[in-house]
Amino acid sequence: MKNVPFVLLLTLLALVSCQKEPIPKDPSPPIPDPPIYVPIFEPGDTSKGAAYANKLTALWSAETFCRVAYLDSTKLSVIFFTYTNNWSRRESLHFAYPLKNGPRTYEFTTATTGIDQLPQGEVSAGYTTYTSDGDVVEDGYRVDTTDVKNTLVITKIDLANKRVEGNFHVSFNIREPRLNPANPKKVTFSEGRFWADIRE
Repeated sequence: MKNVPFVLLLTLLALVSCQKEPIPKDPSPPIPDPPIYVPIFEPGDTSKGAAYANKLTALWSAETFCRVAYLDSTKLSVIFFTYTNNWSRRESLHFAYPLKNGPRTYEFTTATTGIDQLPQGEVSAGYTTYTSDGDVVEDGYRVDTTDVKNTLVITKIDLANKRVEGNFHVSFNIREPRLNPANPKKVTFSEGRFWADIRE
């Protein structure tokens, strides 16, 4: 009888050591990132030019304004605008200065000065947001030079009928400090296309 507690202790230790380790539960799936807020505004008057693209994860369209460059009549300036429903400007996306002498593919320059003197295969691109009634600059963006798809392609120039058409893909990074926290830090316009009347 003296050995009964000892035997019980040994039996208990044997049972504990023989228990299988609990099978771990499947890990919970990771919590997905919240969707990116993509501000989309109205395209404005598209009777003399229009642009369409994917802006991050949303469909985007804009009024297109194209004119002969002020400093060089052989080049163009192409600008896309969006507005609120009461015609306050909210965005501008510009390409300066593609040549107007025929179809061509352009890369985006990293230059910040001397834009009117760029080599023939380069154009400047910029993206700006506006606030208030459209006359106050909000956030500015610079081209993301790491995006290898960045290009502007002028697919057609008809000088007799004063019309230009093209495609584009362009990514931008915001210039810090960001003034409007709702604006994404990175904006990409993909599968873009546009047409515009060329204004003198």
